[in-house]
Amino acid sequence: MKIDRAEMLDTLSNPDKLRNLLNHNQPLKASSSPTDSTEQKLSDWLGRLKLLHGVPFNYLVPDMEMLPMESIRFFHCDTTWLSYLADGALSIGRTASSDYTHDEVHLPKLKLFARKSLKSERGKALGHLSIHLNKKESGLLNAEPNKASETITGFLLRSGVVKDWEGMQVAAFGANDVPCQLLRMDHLSPNVLLCMYEGIVNRIRINEHPEVLHFGFEKLETLQKSFRNLANKGVGQEPGTQIDEKVIKPIVLNPRDEKLSYMRSGNTGIIRINKLAAGMQNALNKGVDYKDSFTAAEFALEMVAGAEAVNFIIK
Repeated sequence: MKIDRAEMLDTLSNPDKLRNLLNHNQPLKASSSPTDSTEQKLSDWLGRLKLLHGVPFNYLVPDMEMLPMESIRFFHCDTTWLSYLADGALSIGRTASSDYTHDEVHLPKLKLFARKSLKSERGKALGHLSIHLNKKESGLLNAEPNKASETITGFLLRSGVVKDWEGMQVAAFGANDVPCQLLRMDHLSPNVLLCMYEGIVNRIRINEHPEVLHFGFEKLETLQKSFRNLANKGVGQEPGTQIDEKVIKPIVLNPRDEKLSYMRSGNTGIIRINKLAAGMQNALNKGVDYKDSFTAAEFALEMVAGAEAVNFIIK
């Protein structure tokens, strides 16, 4: 077979002709996947790079004063910067115009696969850090990565709690309080935690690991307990959900008027359980028209206290 050298050079320097030669004229589909192990390895590597794996920490935080101890910093990844990061990594070895042509033809497909790898890589390196996720969020790690976005937000937390609370759980929520999918979670040092999520994060919740269930009260000026729904009142008001304090005021355990107190007299610290249960039932009856039975099960639901949580609202 005779090869025309001039025609070959023209093809290698013309993106359209090179696409025709390689049969790459078909538009890329979101559901497309790597066709061989080389493409898969490259897309996985690019996906990890866009999650800032291998990027020196001083590139992320140029000055220590930007992340002092006991601080949290929220961020939004610049997609243009991420593209240049990937382009810089892929530029190694470009020495001739034909290399640029080659990249112009092949890179769109590789970048599509890299976007999918942002998700497919997220659960592989989590390891022991999975303790930071609750069961529902762990399930999101296995979601299909066909629809992937490069809109990435997250936070850096530098605090003693990262080191001391190994079971600390972290959750992120977007618009309408929908959970955001985790892309990366890493201990960059014993007291620095990096979390990256797909989409725009509006709220971050950090709480202690719920190891045991216990009864408890909120201690403000006095001990008090807010109420939970016992009956299904509709979306957002299912059994166990918190009742707005404007609907039912929290029950005060030891008010100034000792006649209304649910504590035994004499500063004994002992609660009159029967009286407290009756007071709760009466408040629920008046506030949300709850007329069903109020047994030990309903009393326990009202009294159970979860682990302490801190919510950060990002505006």
